[in-house]
Amino acid sequence: MFYQIKKQYGRGVETIFAKFNDLSDAKLFIESKLAADAALNIKVIYRICEGIDVIEEFHPEKNNFASSSSSGSQGQTSTANFRPTPFNVAPRPTGTPQKWIKDDDEKDDETKK
Repeated sequence: MFYQIKKQYGRGVETIFAKFNDLSDAKLFIESKLAADAALNIKVIYRICEGIDVIEEFHPEKNNFASSSSSGSQGQTSTANFRPTPFNVAPRPTGTPQKWIKDDDEKDDETKK
């Protein structure tokens, strides 16, 4: 048999993602992709099709993979909330001042001179 794997992001269009000759290989491939998508918090629906018939559909909500959340002592869950921004590590261009915005105290000092 010939199996096609189709993926769909949210409400986007469905696109052919991979092709397999064996159904078990296709399922293993989808499970690995779902685990990688769960780690990156990406919602993708995968479908295994034989011709135009959908054989099986994989939703990210239905599959429970290891996530980076931990339960605190009071029953609250905490997740990894750190999201780096380019502003923290971007090199400063030459010729730029140390501060972008002048303080009000600096303006008062300049007017007193």
